[in-house]
Amino acid sequence: MLTDLYTRRALIWAFANRDFKTRYRASVLGWGWSLLQPLATLVVFAAVFSMVFRVQAPPLGNGQGSSYAAFLFTGIVTWNLFSSFLNLSMTQLKASGDLLKKVQFPGWAPVLGASIVQLVQVALEIIVLMGLLVWQRNIGWTWILAIPILIGTALFAQGIGLMLAILNARFGDVQYIVAVVLGAFYFLTPILYPISMVKGHNVLLSAVVEANPMSWFVQSMHDVMYSLTAPTWWVIPALLVGGFVTFWIGFAVFNRGSEDLGEYL
Repeated sequence: MLTDLYTRRALIWAFANRDFKTRYRASVLGWGWSLLQPLATLVVFAAVFSMVFRVQAPPLGNGQGSSYAAFLFTGIVTWNLFSSFLNLSMTQLKASGDLLKKVQFPGWAPVLGASIVQLVQVALEIIVLMGLLVWQRNIGWTWILAIPILIGTALFAQGIGLMLAILNARFGDVQYIVAVVLGAFYFLTPILYPISMVKGHNVLLSAVVEANPMSWFVQSMHDVMYSLTAPTWWVIPALLVGGFVTFWIGFAVFNRGSEDLGEYL
């Protein structure tokens, strides 16, 4: 797997460069939309859940009150990384169908190229999140731990995305099913609420939320960025190993299912 990725690195970057140039080509604001979209979601959800439903964020790591906006945006950044990789994997493979029929190249190349571009958007969102936390004077050494957490999230999402891309190439309904499932899992991940709200209050709901793999990634980001506490020593290595194993499985499944890929696209 690693040999294939290294050998085809120029091809992956070529697809990434193409997406860099075309993503917001017809837009006046360009890459500004990459920040406006999550910020708009933040404003709406922060207003609804903090003012209407009275959801209280946990205390900030600096001990100076709490910030629902910072808590919410930490979860949104992590979730957007996951969901965008899944959606891009399916759409990019479909979009490359005509080219795959004319030129022989690995179908995962345009998928990974699009993911590289998406990482730029994630980096911009992280910068905004850090600015928000700095404004709250909520700064700590644990921020550095966000790097392996986000790497694990990206690997985990890309592995699942590669498997879904193959399924969607064969069965076009998959992308619509995934959209519904992602909508449900968004609310079953502690993004809009602290996980303490479900623990001890509803046994079934608590079990479902804790069994959700994305809960571990999001909660870990809340710990290191918002609460300024390091997770238990094994959590981050487990997220990295789990992410790499998922990516390896997804890559293997994609290669096995892409032998006659041109016939389905």
